Amino acid sequence: MLKPEDFKELYRVFHSAPTAFDCGKKCAPFNDGEPFCCDTGWVVPIAFPEEWEYLQKQSCLWHEFRPRNSDEFDLVEEIDADESVFVECRGPRYCERENRSISCRTFPFEPYLDTKGNFLGIIYNRVIEDKCYLVDRHSVVTKEFVKMFMRFFENFFVFLPSERELYMEQSRIYRNQMSRRKKPVVVLTLKGPFEAAYRGGKLLAQWTKPDPPENSYCPDV
Repeated sequence: MLKPEDFKELYRVFHSAPTAFDCGKKCAPFNDGEPFCCDTGWVVPIAFPEEWEYLQKQSCLWHEFRPRNSDEFDLVEEIDADESVFVECRGPRYCERENRSISCRTFPFEPYLDTKGNFLGIIYNRVIEDKCYLVDRHSVVTKEFVKMFMRFFENFFVFLPSERELYMEQSRIYRNQMSRRKKPVVVLTLKGPFEAAYRGGKLLAQWTKPDPPENSYCPDV
């Protein structure tokens, strides 16, 4: 069973940034100087209740998210308060990297599992795919980040086996979405990016196509 104090160790093994450079500097100029992922007008971090209890003891960085419009009120109403809490930090200028939430440490990635429950790697969460510089830029993601990400979730699935089931379903939905869009499912692994099958989800072959060109990043805001 997950306890607030478990997050001390869970956080300790997952401190790497996804890239060797500050990716926030790529997107911030398009959003009044603030990275899209740090702006709750675009993405609202979510925490486990035990995680929220731990963060409150550790820092004054976070507070519960305060909805500002009808869409945000609807968003808050949709979650089960016994399982999740929408949270908001004081902003990137005040960031305490050791006290980042899981959702901050992982964004824009999530675990990828095949239909047998094998944890094979990580994929992009495309919630703001047209805004996030990292989406589909496989070569910029460091092996250290992939390693820490996978180690973190291997431990996390032990604490919360239900999360493995959740991400199995999320991965299935992701494959279906990418199939309908006729886009490949690319999974980042410790051996590099691989393309995965739409059916079953197994890894097929290493992905060797180049990343999108730098000048193609121009988010529509």
